[in-house]
Amino acid sequence: MFEKFAETINNAGKAVGEKTKLGTDVVKANFKISSEERAINELYLEIGKTYYDNNLDNPCCDTMKELFDKVSEKKASIEALKEHVRKIKGVLLCQNCGAEVDAENDYCGKCGTKIEKPEPVEEAPAEETEEVIDHEDTVKADAAGEEAPEIKVEVDPEDKPEE
Repeated sequence: MFEKFAETINNAGKAVGEKTKLGTDVVKANFKISSEERAINELYLEIGKTYYDNNLDNPCCDTMKELFDKVSEKKASIEALKEHVRKIKGVLLCQNCGAEVDAENDYCGKCGTKIEKPEPVEEAPAEETEEVIDHEDTVKADAAGEEAPEIKVEVDPEDKPEE
């Protein structure tokens, strides 16, 4: 009777071991599948970027032209944001090497090129305006993948509440 019990326990242990090995093999195979899918997506990305770079001036169809235009708009937006960040940080870009240089410096610390500084823009005093953005429209636009509408309202200084 003890032998039969020991044999049952032994068989159960073997079955658990086999199931565990199968489970491990499945996890390994799924990981390899995911790795290959990521590699394919990276290749798709590279194909698309190469196609974009080589055909920017001559897209094959209207669909590609629309997509190219969207990429160009996003690139322009990124450049404007980078310029905004540089302005906040008080740095300029070296025209020669592209390094960030403190706006107070006359020469690039990386390559030694003289930094061309932009002419200061004299801002004319404008009427006080207050920018108001409707949060609900912003949330709807963000959810739809669109840019949020910007609403500006001019405020007469006499109508401003006293602080």
